[in-house]
Amino acid sequence: MGGKTTSLSRKFLISVGAMSIVVTAVAFVAAFIAFEKELEKREIAYLQDYVTERANQEERRFTDLADAHQAAAAALKTRIARLSDAKAAQLFDRYYPLQADGTRRSRDSAFDGESADSGDYTYGTGAFISNGRDVSLDEKKLLVAAYETVPHFGEALVSRYDNFYFYTPGTRLVMFGPKRPDRLMFYRSKAPADLDVSKEEMVQITLPNLNPDRIIRCTNLQRLVQDKKGDRLGTACVTPVDLNGRHVGAFGSSIELTGYFLRAIRDTSRGATNLIITDKGELIAYPGFAVAGKASEDTVASYERDMGLKDLAGDIRVKSDPRGVVRSRDGRYIVAYGRLRGPGWYFLIRYPAQAMTLAAAGSAAWILVLGVIAALIQTALVMAMARKTIALPLRQLAAYAERERQAEDTGEGSESDALDRAELARIEARPDEIGVLARALQAGRERVATSLDDLEGRVKARTAELERANQEKSLFLANMSHELRTPLNGVVAVSETLAREQTTPRNRELAELIVSSGRLLEQVLTDILDFSKIEAGEMRLEIGEFDAAVLTGRIAELHAAAAEGKNLTLTWFVDEAAQGVWRGDSVRITQILSNLLSNAVKFTESGGAELRVSRTGEGLAFAVRDTGIGFDAETGERLFKRFEQADASITRRFGGTGLGLAICRLLAGLMGGEVEAVSTPGQGSVFTVSLPLQRLGDSRAAGERQPAGEGVDVGGALVLLAEDHPTNQRVVRLILEAAGVRLDIVENGRAALERLDITPYDLVLMDMQMPEMDGLTATRLLRGRETARGGRRTPVIMLTANALDEHVRASLEAGADSHLSKPVRADTLLAAVAAALDAGNEALAATA
Repeated sequence: MGGKTTSLSRKFLISVGAMSIVVTAVAFVAAFIAFEKELEKREIAYLQDYVTERANQEERRFTDLADAHQAAAAALKTRIARLSDAKAAQLFDRYYPLQADGTRRSRDSAFDGESADSGDYTYGTGAFISNGRDVSLDEKKLLVAAYETVPHFGEALVSRYDNFYFYTPGTRLVMFGPKRPDRLMFYRSKAPADLDVSKEEMVQITLPNLNPDRIIRCTNLQRLVQDKKGDRLGTACVTPVDLNGRHVGAFGSSIELTGYFLRAIRDTSRGATNLIITDKGELIAYPGFAVAGKASEDTVASYERDMGLKDLAGDIRVKSDPRGVVRSRDGRYIVAYGRLRGPGWYFLIRYPAQAMTLAAAGSAAWILVLGVIAALIQTALVMAMARKTIALPLRQLAAYAERERQAEDTGEGSESDALDRAELARIEARPDEIGVLARALQAGRERVATSLDDLEGRVKARTAELERANQEKSLFLANMSHELRTPLNGVVAVSETLAREQTTPRNRELAELIVSSGRLLEQVLTDILDFSKIEAGEMRLEIGEFDAAVLTGRIAELHAAAAEGKNLTLTWFVDEAAQGVWRGDSVRITQILSNLLSNAVKFTESGGAELRVSRTGEGLAFAVRDTGIGFDAETGERLFKRFEQADASITRRFGGTGLGLAICRLLAGLMGGEVEAVSTPGQGSVFTVSLPLQRLGDSRAAGERQPAGEGVDVGGALVLLAEDHPTNQRVVRLILEAAGVRLDIVENGRAALERLDITPYDLVLMDMQMPEMDGLTATRLLRGRETARGGRRTPVIMLTANALDEHVRASLEAGADSHLSKPVRADTLLAAVAAALDAGNEALAATA
């Protein structure tokens, strides 16, 4: 439309600015919010100060005990240093006379009261020593010094702690507890000769691997070893004792916590609720509790529903400060927390966030009241102007559009059509935005409706298509993995056995060709599955600890034989700065380096290859260097793409899928690293993998295992195989019986459990998919039976064609000791059987 156009929005904004609507409203709201937030901040600061004071007060009982334990340890070491061998032996026999059952126990007079030649008076003391005929001189000195140290420190602490004791992991204990109603008779006479506390939590939490900081630790709420009935619950707080860098025992005291919890829960600040939970979010004490740590399921469910205790404990653990304030995830509560050193519990003060907000809002309400009054007055003025200038013409336009729609639905006109069109013409003639809107509304509405309908239909159809394709792809990959690995197991394993049994060079060469072809097919299958998982975002890293030198040596040794077969040299080096224990996914690092070393050997005809590990600013760099065929810069651009190799002649000459380097780069990217390649045609190549890894410390490896299958002796072992596929049964029988294993075979998990009830097998090989009962269910039931009966733990290896990561996790979660994917190689199977048998024997010896 021609002519001068006057902007409606400009007139409206000028009017709003003149009346100061925005300025006034923003000013009052901002002042209210600022004042309210300041008050809320002060309340939170008060809560943090209060919880800090309370947590310090509540944990003092544990920190004072830690100081006493450390002082007792110093006194113990002083006494040991002053004991001669002869004196130690004499006092040991006096303090701990040998009993008929082979134990040594304190005399009754040690509890009832006796005076020594030196004038020292001993009372309230009881002791128990298992296997009393086999005590070394060092242990005698330790136990004599403990006998003299425990009563002295126990006397000083008896007003605050029920007892004071020293014990060793070998079930040797000295306790001072004169007020104990049981008069320590359990240790003095009733404890069985085979009493073993080595698996008790109080022993485990003092071991170096579980308590590297060597500090006081407290057990979970539990009954004492000798208390077999009643609901008396407490905690044992213990501090490890080391002599010359060797763990020898611990000092401890039992703390009865009912009164402690009652006081902690009762004394609270205004409007707040006090709680005590474990670091996993388990409820210990709460308002109205009857027995500490024995909350009913309804109570636990109520607090979990109300506060989300487990999520709350997780949020607190993430914070580095042992004292602080957090909000519950639903925002309903402000929770001040303080960690109690020793037991590792959290003392919580819960305050309703709404109450705090309301208190702050009440104090700042006068600001809001003024703002509301001013906003109401200005809003009335604005609405009057907006109605005249905007709302009325828009309503007229909307009414016309509605009448037009009704007319289209009925196919009939209206008597007011002429009037409607006249009104519409007046609106369209307006020289502002309303006029523009009126002119474009009808055509625009029709175009938008048509476009939306079409777009929604296409989006729904495409979404459904993509979802179906993704489901079909996942199902296809899982089925392909299982169905290809099952027959491939027979090809690889039988061909390996066949190759070893050949007596002529030609026959051995033919059999080895079958072996190498089967292994190549297995690698192709693995590459395709790995690449598909990475592209689908389903590849998950398994972060753990690994030794750089050990990992490098193992990978290199795996490829040493292939290099030697081509008369190549294969060397590996780990720089001194790169040695030690690192944190990362050792399995995926191994996969990357194995691919690179395999290529280095494959594409090198003379000379050799080298693997060197060096340290970088962010982690480690793994460099694989070879003297092979090399490639130019243009070829290097293509090598890391899927299904790419240098050229067609190389594909024919060397084989392979062309996925190896693409997988290497994708895996390195998942770990935050990169892979770079530098090469010169005819002179060799260097592939460098740079990964950001965290160094944890110096190497802790004491020695290395032999390569898989080398030096394995499993002869005479009795093994049960649960496998329904006849070919796989035959494959395992050929491998194991050739190694001297006695093998029984069943076809499902139910039959395996029935056999295990009758025969104590040394090892079980369990397929995952079987009729009647699958391997996962059978393994879970087996572990449940072993726990219920207290019998020995039978090693279980899951031997299956299910090779995806989720299958491995499911096997281990069900209770299997390890997971072997088909096709299985003879040396790998024998090594796994040997390792499982060794681990089972070690566990059996430890519990003997």
